[in-house]
Amino acid sequence: MKKLLVLATIVSLALFSCKETTDEPPIDQGSTYLASTTPMNRVAVLEDFTGVRCGYCPDGHVRAKVIEDALPGKFIIIATHAGGYAAPAAGWANLISTGGTAVHNQANPAGYPAGTINRMTCLSLGVKAMDLSRSNMTMDRGQWSAAANKVVTMPSPVNIGAKAIYNASTKEIAITYDLYYTADETDPNNVNIAILQSGIITKQSGGTPDPNKYDQKHVLREMPLGSWGEVITTPTTKGSRVKTKTFYYSVPDFYNGSDAITGGGASVIKNMNVVIYVARGQKDIITALEVPIK
Repeated sequence: MKKLLVLATIVSLALFSCKETTDEPPIDQGSTYLASTTPMNRVAVLEDFTGVRCGYCPDGHVRAKVIEDALPGKFIIIATHAGGYAAPAAGWANLISTGGTAVHNQANPAGYPAGTINRMTCLSLGVKAMDLSRSNMTMDRGQWSAAANKVVTMPSPVNIGAKAIYNASTKEIAITYDLYYTADETDPNNVNIAILQSGIITKQSGGTPDPNKYDQKHVLREMPLGSWGEVITTPTTKGSRVKTKTFYYSVPDFYNGSDAITGGGASVIKNMNVVIYVARGQKDIITALEVPIK
């Protein structure tokens, strides 16, 4: 027993920022899984490429909110601050993230605001690409609604179940998820996590009603599993479960520095959500789930 305690201590000291444990219930307790076994349609995910110095970007935020209201529980907004209008500059908040920058660079937008819906091709969604010479999946804000409404009619081959619980004493979020495949999925699948925060008050070009006190919502703070997540190595065929996993994410006091003007602002747990999504590699998000942090 003493040796086991020593080993556990060594392991716990080696973990940092994002830790993982697994806990698979016995087969006869399958009901304890979080994911539903009932086939469902996809959830639409907008990765909105935006920036604090982009004068037209608040219009994109408004349009995204309209879609969210029209598709309750079926549409997730990830405000991805990246590109030239989001780059650090004197007097402007820095809301960029490493993961968001990588996703933005893959999308390669020709202007702002721009976005991808589930990282699917515009052709497959029946909408016009912003600039096909740069990307076949990036579209302007006028295309988001039609694309999102198309996605939510598509069957998803996988269901996600998840919950997120914050421990104030350790400043960690325990993010627990599992998956259930309702159809065969032959392409390699990746699972990823995004930490979002709303209620961040910054200066925003074009912001209303006060451009100096603009409420930034759905801001991508971090992707704890990296820009493209982790490859699912267990079977992804119909009836397969991906066993329950828990990741422990250490929440920093601030993102991009504590300066209220040029930093990224403080972490406020009550304003933060967690998104878990499954994609085919780096593209084609086949579904997603957003959960509050309790």
